[in-house]
Amino acid sequence: MINSSHLTALALAMIAILSGCSLFGNNEPEYMVSVEGKPLEIPAGLNAPTAARAVVISVPLLRMPAGDELEPMPPRVVNTAGKQATNTYMAWSAEGAYLMVKDTPQSVARRLRFAIVNSGMTMLEMGESGTHKFHYTQVFLNEEGFFSKLAFWRDNAVDYSGIFMTQLKADGKNTRVYLFFGNGEPVDTAGTEHILGIFMDRLG
Repeated sequence: MINSSHLTALALAMIAILSGCSLFGNNEPEYMVSVEGKPLEIPAGLNAPTAARAVVISVPLLRMPAGDELEPMPPRVVNTAGKQATNTYMAWSAEGAYLMVKDTPQSVARRLRFAIVNSGMTMLEMGESGTHKFHYTQVFLNEEGFFSKLAFWRDNAVDYSGIFMTQLKADGKNTRVYLFFGNGEPVDTAGTEHILGIFMDRLG
């Protein structure tokens, strides 16, 4: 015969099994059978509660990465060492890479005009504010030496030729030189460093 302790254990096991079946059955979730309550009724003479105002968090608009910034490759080496001792150097901002020149915008606009012409580029439009539009044709040198063959990432050299224009912005007593395509679109980092690097050598 089964004693009372065994009967008690068997009964508890059956209860657990049956309760488990109800948990995993086709019972609807609680939110499916819930009922939306009535709106809060404010008694006469009392003010309705004011909802908390959302906190607005604003951040400055940053330029989205493009071109080589999405598919990075070994960067072009730009000599920016000793910024205090040089008149021009490459820098970076939320608007992209730019050339910093320790001179006034008026003077930089004039010097930049000569740098474009003397670099073999074709000037298309000139602006007193330094918004110069020009055509640049890249010249590829014959580099078949031993070390050039080791630079496997340069097998397919990028051609940066095209129509560009500069834009100057005052930065205190200095001037920032930004580079854009002829249609006003920003140039990617590699193209900016390539062309502004030419101006850096000329203006330095």
